[in-house]
Amino acid sequence: GFLQCLDADTVVAVCRCSEYIRILSSSNLVSVLPPGQAPPAGCAVAIASDKCTVHLLLKGLIYVEKEIARLTGKQAELQNQIQRLQERVGTPDYSTKVPTKVQEADAAKLTQSETELQKVEEAIENFKRII
Repeated sequence: GFLQCLDADTVVAVCRCSEYIRILSSSNLVSVLPPGQAPPAGCAVAIASDKCTVHLLLKGLIYVEKEIARLTGKQAELQNQIQRLQERVGTPDYSTKVPTKVQEADAAKLTQSETELQKVEEAIENFKRII
């Protein structure tokens, strides 16, 4: 499997745990990809967090259409979540009536959801290239 990290701190953290990840995932090899390095074509994608994506080389082993359908469902779920958060944050009295800690949590969740949505959309495009 391949672990694609968005920043150097995540690379360091994932490298420290890569042997555990390899054993727990029953993989022969776990490669940590630095920021900017693309995984090989033909990988299934799982979002580990907003800073790390798991890519499993499955070309020839899975039904690409089913994987696209699964990711499309995740895409719709994230779009709805983002829309709800944007509507909540956009209400006129949000900044005055909602506690600062809740506003910060909403902002963090919105950023995280937007990052995950971007990764899901990239994964869908990667699978479409396999077809």
